[in-house]
Amino acid sequence: MTTRTEAVIIGAGLSGIGQAVALARSGIDFVVLEKAPDLGGTWHSNTYPGAACDVEAHLYSYSHTKNPYWRSTYAGQKEILGYLRGVAVRHGLLPRIRFGTRAVSARWDEDRAEWTVETADGTTYVSRFLVLGVGGLHVPRIPEVPGAATFRGSTWHTSCWNHDVDLTGKHVTLVGVGASGVQVVPHLAERAASLTIFQRSAPWVLPKADAAIPAWRQRLFAWLPAARSLHRLRIYLRREKRGFAFHTRPELLRVAEPIVRRKIDEQIADPSLRALVTPDYPLGCKRVLFSADYYATLNRPDVHVVAGSPAEMRPDGIVDGAGGEHRTDVLVYATGFDLTGSFDRIEIAGIGGRLLKEAWQGGMHGYHGLAVPDFPNMFMILGPNGFAPHTSVVPNIEAQARYVNQAIRTIRSTGARALTVRHDATDRFMAEMRTRFARTVWAPGNCRNWYQNESPSGTILWPSSTLHYRLRLRTLRRGDYEFLSARNAFQRGGGS
Repeated sequence: MTTRTEAVIIGAGLSGIGQAVALARSGIDFVVLEKAPDLGGTWHSNTYPGAACDVEAHLYSYSHTKNPYWRSTYAGQKEILGYLRGVAVRHGLLPRIRFGTRAVSARWDEDRAEWTVETADGTTYVSRFLVLGVGGLHVPRIPEVPGAATFRGSTWHTSCWNHDVDLTGKHVTLVGVGASGVQVVPHLAERAASLTIFQRSAPWVLPKADAAIPAWRQRLFAWLPAARSLHRLRIYLRREKRGFAFHTRPELLRVAEPIVRRKIDEQIADPSLRALVTPDYPLGCKRVLFSADYYATLNRPDVHVVAGSPAEMRPDGIVDGAGGEHRTDVLVYATGFDLTGSFDRIEIAGIGGRLLKEAWQGGMHGYHGLAVPDFPNMFMILGPNGFAPHTSVVPNIEAQARYVNQAIRTIRSTGARALTVRHDATDRFMAEMRTRFARTVWAPGNCRNWYQNESPSGTILWPSSTLHYRLRLRTLRRGDYEFLSARNAFQRGGGS
């Protein structure tokens, strides 16, 4: 069966829903393909205990669909998922979403100037435009550990939590102390007989100033939308101000390091444990984490922190690098995600049949995190260089969604069949990203982090303010694109 539409969106997470709302409000026909049985993306799959956002809820929500009734400063997984479902209902998106539909390939037809998307169930979707809202936080990265096949216990990744296993009285080992690991540690310690934590590098963990939002304030935000908007703007500007130190003046972060170290000293009594969990790299170089009870949990006598990664797995235990064996009934990986895996699982072929994974052999890259040369009428939401780690991704998602709408309108107004970003424009953009990235706290030399990659840009981040990014995307620069008027005949910077 073949379904024709003007745009196909792959993914019904925060990015896909944001783009779907933008298209719906512009009257553009579209279909959303979602491999899961429900929407939500990251917030549908990550159901581990303690899963929550570390950005304030009023900013981690769409500006066009604000929620006055957030229950706390930082929302948890269930509340965020409920909000996203409400957005989909309010904007009439549910009839346009095909749940349980996994896209396996997308190919550009140069004769028809159309995308043909094939799905695992055999359904074909044909559209002029393809939008990838696949996200980067749902393909688990599992390290290969010798002896893994011999382990008799239960094993899972935080993004695939096994709620059928009762952890009460179990000996649990956690590998990784990134964002998910830090959030889940207190909950594991409460239930397990013992908790062993393998820590490759100590994270900077700042206090999380979470608090319940009183009912009177919720009512005020519902009755007075302007107050809600001002509150959201205040959060946004405060984060942009903090972000300045990360992306432009990293030396300012050094002032905060002694303060954070003193907090660690106050919370960790054992000198050897304190030394183990105190970071040896600049504050901000890796993702800064937030928790109100992480360090306190590490003081428990039944919690043990081990430096490094597991060296070997045995039937009933995990062996560390020093040869010590740790009894383990349940092994939980909090080891992050394969960012390119979200794209690699779909075979995407552009002009001349060139595959996206071939174009990215030298590292993920693109133009403003949105477009890739030789892939006409294809756009990415939160693609490489399309997000900043110091604040909410939502403002960037909304800017990208508006840009995609603008691109569609531009094609219509010029009478062209398609547009594709120019190679030279992409090269200039990546050169700019590399220059900007070099002066940030995340740059190579400070530490190794997942923000760095091997592409010409050197990073997957937008290494500047989101205000700067949003201003960039207000106007589609026609000179950076080529417009297709006939098969294999492109016109530079304009239409017919």
